[in-house]
Amino acid sequence: MNMMKTTLPVILAGALVTGCAHMEDGDRTRTEGTAAGAVLGGLLGYAVDRERGAVIGGLLGAGAGYLVGNEVAKRKQAYATTEDFLDGEADRVAEFNTTTAAYNREMEGEIAALERESRDLRARYDAGSADKRRLEARRQDLQRQLARSEKLEKALEEELKVQEAILAEEGKDRPANDPYLARLEREVAALQSNLEELREGSSQLARIDQRLSV
Repeated sequence: MNMMKTTLPVILAGALVTGCAHMEDGDRTRTEGTAAGAVLGGLLGYAVDRERGAVIGGLLGAGAGYLVGNEVAKRKQAYATTEDFLDGEADRVAEFNTTTAAYNREMEGEIAALERESRDLRARYDAGSADKRRLEARRQDLQRQLARSEKLEKALEEELKVQEAILAEEGKDRPANDPYLARLEREVAALQSNLEELREGSSQLARIDQRLSV
């Protein structure tokens, strides 16, 4: 069942791309963009689920570290017009934002519970009423959560670099009030905000982890 859930977004995207071969250029470009969005949405979606959260690290980590200039050129080639390209990138960033905002909301609740639990557990350990193994087991769970957050953070950082390069490049040739650029700029600003919130959550998790250190 887990394997089916993991591979389903990729299978759906593959079907979309395969069908592109029989389409006109404009329709093919739009469908390819949809396929990319299906993969992105599917993979990022696992970051919100604690049970499958680690999946995002392995899948997105494989694409980390690419050259920004090459990545921008590759993405742009998939679209028939610059307007379609900017719209497609705005849609892509919007997916990152939707998923990261959901992840941040979930993590906020978890952090509040962890704060209470860790303080209580540490107090009981210091008083001699809690076993060291309980602290270590809880800390391992916490470190897995922190690792998931850091992997998502890395993916967002990589995406932000690409989007900033796109805005800088396209901003040279388009008017200041261009609606396509404006939409992408709004999504990129939201991405930066979500990334900062994610980083703060990671910092809080690290502080709780330190509290449980024995």
